[in-house]
Order: sequence, then structure tokens, then C-alpha cells
Amino acid sequence: MRKGNLKKAEKNDMNIVIDAFHTLGNEIKSLKEQLVIKERLAALGEVSAGIAHEFRNPMAVIAGHVRLLLKNLDQGDSRREIVHGILSEIEEMNRIMEEFLKFSRAEPIDKVDIDITKTIKAVISEMGDEGERIEFPFNDAIMAKGDEILLRQVIKNLIRNALDAGDRVWIDIENGLSLNKEGVFISVRDNGKGIPEEDLKKVFMPFYTTKERGMGIGLALVQKIIIGHGGNVGVESKNGKGSIFKLFLPVV
Repeated sequence: MRKGNLKKAEKNDMNIVIDAFHTLGNEIKSLKEQLVIKERLAALGEVSAGIAHEFRNPMAVIAGHVRLLLKNLDQGDSRREIVHGILSEIEEMNRIMEEFLKFSRAEPIDKVDIDITKTIKAVISEMGDEGERIEFPFNDAIMAKGDEILLRQVIKNLIRNALDAGDRVWIDIENGLSLNKEGVFISVRDNGKGIPEEDLKKVFMPFYTTKERGMGIGLALVQKIIIGHGGNVGVESKNGKGSIFKLFLPVV
């Protein structure tokens, strides 16, 4: 081999090694970030469970006394409306406690072969009339490994968020690679007003929300489930141009 060709070959080998180290560095960084997120979610889950249990017992006692009070009021008594209002607020508090507990549970992941296309279509069908606002033209089977119950919850949360943000939703799926892993990308896009740049880093934080009656748990739960599957989730958004939530689910 001539000297010039030898140097060229050495340079190519060096570039391959540098690229390999660069890829490895990105993978380590991603794994480290996912580990940090897992630890934070686990800690927050424990706190959430503690708060929920502390509140549920006294709320149950209050509800019992209020129902007893309601039973002793005549049908025409104007105070019944006030008591019904108290019961309604108690039910809302119980719903919030259920959300806390749902976030705190470390549910086991039962991975099986699932058809992502079929799963998405099933979720859309369950949404009734709102499903007419969702565009998902895919029919071909796209297979992945995952817990179908948990992934249905993920897809439902993303669709629900998109429907709250705008009046149309577009879902796209495709096979691809993320950090050298084969898997499936699922994108959920809306035509809402978008998310301000300064808020993009907060959207997956537990209990962060811009909704009046939101708990800020939906997207945190999405992230928790997808990381548990070995995948990742991110968001792209611009003011006035809607948002795209894109998750990656490894095949293996």
C-alpha cells in the first residue's frame, strides 16, 4: 500500500473510532438523563402516595357526616343545595387523590408483541364523537414490544392533551432508530396556540399545568411509562403553530 493510501486509511479508521465514541457518549448521556428522571419520578411518586393517603381518610369522614346531614333535611329544604355542593367538592377532591395515587403506583410492565396501529385505532374509537377530530389514516400493522394497557393510557393522554389544545389532531407512526435502537416513533400533532419556549422544559414536570382544572400529571405519567419501556418522549412547539409530541418505543 502506498504511503498516501496508508495515511488515508488511518484517517478513515480514526474517524470511525471518533464517531463510535461520539455515539457512545450520546447514549451514556441519554441513559444518565433517563436515570435521573426515573429517580425523581420515584421520589415524587412516594410523596404523592403519602399526600393522597393523608387526605383520603379525613375526606371520607367528612363525606359520611355530610351524607348523614343530607338525609335529615327535607326535600324542600333550601340547604340541600349547599350540602350537595359540599359533596360535589368532596368528589372532586377524591378524583384528585386518585390521580395522585395513579402517578405513585409502580405498575409492572408486561411486554408482549402488540400492533401499534391497532392500539391507536382502538383508543380513537373509544373517544366517540371526539374521534372525528383525529386524523390517523394508517392501516398497516406496525409491531412493537410493550404493555398494551399502559401504552393505551399513554396514547389517550397525548390525544386528550392535543384535543384540549386545538380542534384537529394528526397522528403519525413510523419505524426508525433512536440511539442505535430499533423501534417505533409515534407523533401526535395539534393545531393549538403552541407552547412558549420558556415552558417547553416544564411540560413533563409532575404537577405543572396551564389548565384551570388540570392536575399536571398526564404528561408526567406518559414520560414515566415510556421511560419504563426503555424509550423516550419529547415535544416540539412554536407559538401559534401548535405542538408535536413524539415518543419512541423500542422494538426489543
